[in-house]
Amino acid sequence: MPHLLFRGVLPEQVRAISGPLADELAAICGCPADDMMLECQHTTSLARGEIVPSYPFVEVAWFERGPETRARFAQTVDRHVRGLGIPELEVAFRTYRPAAYYANGEAFGEDPAETELAALRAENGKLKEDLQRARRAAATAANGAASAMSSRLRDALRE
Repeated sequence: MPHLLFRGVLPEQVRAISGPLADELAAICGCPADDMMLECQHTTSLARGEIVPSYPFVEVAWFERGPETRARFAQTVDRHVRGLGIPELEVAFRTYRPAAYYANGEAFGEDPAETELAALRAENGKLKEDLQRARRAAATAANGAASAMSSRLRDALRE
């Protein structure tokens, strides 16, 4: 992981850049170059009933590493592929959540967003309980003050 899926780029072209590209991407991501998976997908593009060359496109499937890393990663892929004489290239990212990605039946980790949401829900529940207690205490105090005032008022009226 990351997993790069090449379309519209010949396998021989990807093979020619695979070593230096994997090394540079690994340095950007802070992982071993062996973790980079490069695959060429055969595609058949059609336009107006004719088979046409596929547009060069690289889809990167990975765990999010932040916008700066993503930009450096895309620029590196672009530079290597366009260095093959390919005039245009698009790179798109598909982000996996660790809790939804499994290897050998085991999740890669917890989803930080889900963990944060659970903590916020627990905190919200505690705040609701605190608010209910405060409302009950205020209502009890108001009732006590009202009954104390009415007995004083009754005493005053009796005199």
